[in-house]
Amino acid sequence: MGEYEEDLGAETIYLDQTIAVLKNRLEEEQVSIAEKTKKLIASRRDMYENTAHSSNDFDKLTEIVQHLSSLEIETNDYQANTKKIRKIQVLLNSPYFARIDFVEEGFEKESIYIGLGNVTDNKTYTTYVYDWRAPIASIFYRYELGAVSYQAPTGIVKGEVALKRQYEIKDGKVQYFFQSSVSVLDDILKRALAGNTSAKMKTIVETIQREQDIIIRDIENDVVIVQGVAGSGKTSLALHRLAYLMYQGVTEKIGSNNIVLISPSFIFGQYISNVLPELGEENIATLTFENLFATIFENNKSNIEVISRNSLLEEIITIDNTEKKEFLKSSIDFKMSKTFLNLIERFIWHFEHQMIEFSDIDFNGVSVADRYLLKADLLNKEKRFISVEKRLKQIETRIMNTLKELRKDRLIKLEKFVYEQTEHTLDSKAFARLLVAKQSAALRKTIYKFTRIDYLSIYKTLFNDKALFYRLAKGLDLPFNIEQILDDTKKNFQADEFRYEDAIAFMCFTIKLKGYSLFNHIKQVVVDEAQDYYPIHFEILKMLFPNAKYTIVGDINQTIEKQADLSIYDDIKSILNKQETTTVIMTKSFRSSYEINKFSTKFIDGETIIESFNRHGSVPELVYKPSKYELEDAVIQDIFQCQNSGYSSIAIICKSMKQAKELYSRISSRITVELINEDRSDAMTGVLIIPVHMAKGLEFDAVLIYETDDKNYRDADDKRLMYIACTRALHKLSLYYTGYISRFLL
Repeated sequence: MGEYEEDLGAETIYLDQTIAVLKNRLEEEQVSIAEKTKKLIASRRDMYENTAHSSNDFDKLTEIVQHLSSLEIETNDYQANTKKIRKIQVLLNSPYFARIDFVEEGFEKESIYIGLGNVTDNKTYTTYVYDWRAPIASIFYRYELGAVSYQAPTGIVKGEVALKRQYEIKDGKVQYFFQSSVSVLDDILKRALAGNTSAKMKTIVETIQREQDIIIRDIENDVVIVQGVAGSGKTSLALHRLAYLMYQGVTEKIGSNNIVLISPSFIFGQYISNVLPELGEENIATLTFENLFATIFENNKSNIEVISRNSLLEEIITIDNTEKKEFLKSSIDFKMSKTFLNLIERFIWHFEHQMIEFSDIDFNGVSVADRYLLKADLLNKEKRFISVEKRLKQIETRIMNTLKELRKDRLIKLEKFVYEQTEHTLDSKAFARLLVAKQSAALRKTIYKFTRIDYLSIYKTLFNDKALFYRLAKGLDLPFNIEQILDDTKKNFQADEFRYEDAIAFMCFTIKLKGYSLFNHIKQVVVDEAQDYYPIHFEILKMLFPNAKYTIVGDINQTIEKQADLSIYDDIKSILNKQETTTVIMTKSFRSSYEINKFSTKFIDGETIIESFNRHGSVPELVYKPSKYELEDAVIQDIFQCQNSGYSSIAIICKSMKQAKELYSRISSRITVELINEDRSDAMTGVLIIPVHMAKGLEFDAVLIYETDDKNYRDADDKRLMYIACTRALHKLSLYYTGYISRFLL
């Protein structure tokens, strides 16, 4: 028997032992959940039968609350049990993927098996598998054979790695194993990427590189910024980092409810939604800035509707008039800039000091409040950290409490007076209350004029009053077309909808005046596609998530309506103003084949370094046809070929949603195809038609880029769109055109 066969026998025995432990745990959890199910059903029946069915039965409310509290505990216990069962079922298929033989200084050699979760025998307390996030597992990712060390809760642990081994385990059986090294990790990754994607981001636990592991386990920095080229795995890395932070949450008190992901679109949020559950953690809240706007203005009486960012990009992409396009971009750039943030701050100062018209408040000859003292109270330096709205609310409450006491005395005197008037003897109390109520209503209306803020009306003043605007903007670097921007904004305010950039600016203004504490429990914010955001976005995040640390990932080469460079990350760090920050540059692209990566680099300006992963495939092809119908026919025939090759996700990428809809209407009767829009939320498999601005962050086995002629792709913005579209492809990339080919493809 050879050495491999002998080791395989030993490994098979160990795997069988591990699976036996998992099966015992599964059986215990299934018995437990069966009991909890019966108990939960009984508790709910008991509550229904033995408590009041009407909230008007106030004597029973305490009893109902007690039942609900008990039910909540039982339900949470049941859900925790269910989660354990799901995790065990996943581990039964493949309990671990790696092993290291570690000799700690002063101790015997120990074989450490690493998987997606801990596997411990509850009877003997023997650990069969360590979670990949455990401190000792970092050795596997960071070191080869020889002397090693790792950071344990008790301090630095030193020792030596005598063996590194990786496994392919399926359905609880060892398919093969081999001694591992850094180069082998690359081979494993290459083999994983060679397969067809399911259009869901893959976990990368088995192939985490040393540099990636350092980012994932970084708990020292308040802001971790990752600039990664297309296909470098930065989003997946960020999610693995979240899984690690939640694992550490046992001691750091951070769970899924303390984390939020800021996503560029609803589609992208859904696309990555399965990664954390695959890593053994609960999913987290995924929000867009449109979601945040809806939350902030949930009780908004003005019913402001917001044109989404996708709609804004669609407008920019489809504008044929260059002058109009550049104006729209300059307006967006100004309203989301650091300059405009400065202007908002000045406007808020002006509002506090000049626009609030305090009034003297008198009641029945008694001075309740003096307008000068009220203003002094509002501007009290000791209260400057309290929002303007809260300070005004404090003033209002104080005045109202004083009036309440004065009204009591006034009511008694009026009742006596009315009673003495014989014609009102029978209803003296009611008549007196009516008089006091009318007097109070008039005073309340006066008080509300200076304690309640009409945010929208005030914000519009900034653009409607040009004299005020220019006075506040003195010394600021305004765009050359500021007059046109002011006039255009004023016109937009007359519509029922807010443009995206106006909505974001208005949201920032409102939060600064109002203050907001709904998200104070959030401890970690992940921002994906950071290059798509402007300074004002990060100012909003800073205000909404004051207690959070940040993981920020982006690629300066994947902007659409603007140009970006590495300085955007300096701006982000300056705005968030956290103590410890770090920036990591990832230059190696794993997604696409070497040939697709090399082809895509022609669309990048500047000195961006992109290292192609050594996985070869077919060369991207340019397909010319003399007519649109023949072009569509070629696309359809290539789709059939892709399907025959086993590709499960095929994307026809169009420049715009308008173009995508037109193509869908022409070919949907000839082939099974789906049009992706903002409402699409399920797994993106099959044949899809999608505009390029909605394809950002996604990946597909095959990408067919439609109408790559020189009319469609001709300026700097189009060149970046071409880069984004090409880098979505894993294995096959084809570009189709009629007429003259795009200048960027020559």
